[in-house]
Amino acid sequence: MTQAGQTPQLEPGLDIGEYCRQVEGHLTRVNGGHLVRIVGPAFDLVRRWAEDGVPLRVVFHAIDAKVERHRSGTAKRPLRIEFCERDVREAYERWRRAVGIPFVPVGASTDGAPVAHDEHRRPSLSRHLDRAIDRLSRASSRVDLPAPLRDAITPILAQLTAIREEARTLRGAARHSLTERLAPLDRLLMDAARAAMSPELRAQLERDALQDLAPYRGRLSPEAWQQAMAATIDRLLREHFGLPVIEM
Repeated sequence: MTQAGQTPQLEPGLDIGEYCRQVEGHLTRVNGGHLVRIVGPAFDLVRRWAEDGVPLRVVFHAIDAKVERHRSGTAKRPLRIEFCERDVREAYERWRRAVGIPFVPVGASTDGAPVAHDEHRRPSLSRHLDRAIDRLSRASSRVDLPAPLRDAITPILAQLTAIREEARTLRGAARHSLTERLAPLDRLLMDAARAAMSPELRAQLERDALQDLAPYRGRLSPEAWQQAMAATIDRLLREHFGLPVIEM
């Protein structure tokens, strides 16, 4: 078993060169076919992502988010991978927290001392609700969404809209108490999503989860591994159906 503080291993069958080639290929696609070679310092940057166990899927999502902002601005040149570092690291932290991977920086002490967890500021309640409502509305309009899931979304969306209206007039502790009503709605949403998942989709998400978590297989206890698998499958299921995280 890999000791805490050691670099995670790459997923089986994927070396650092192949990891970098896949990142280069994705960057080329989002740049409209313009090839931006990942060499020199850029290669060292991507190599560190690979060595730190950042799943390729997380890297691709971060690049997609960065290139969308890149295109909406005044930049005319193709996006370079060096400008994606912050996006990749932030996306990795969100993924790590979502699936329950402990934060152990490379080179950390292995003497049993607790490792400090990074702190992240929560978004404002109003902004969180606006984003959740927007994404849930877009998901409910998808023609490929299973009908039972669409039916389950309708009352959840109505409750979220009502909570947003209440949040506009409340302050302090009363406003904060609204957040306690979000977790049950999130559970209802995910229960409906799991019920709508076909056996074929479940099998595909399990394969994807195994691929994403492969670098951490030796670092987690059997119980933690099962929890990480379940959380990763749920995360991929949200992405598949375009569902937001409702709870804060």
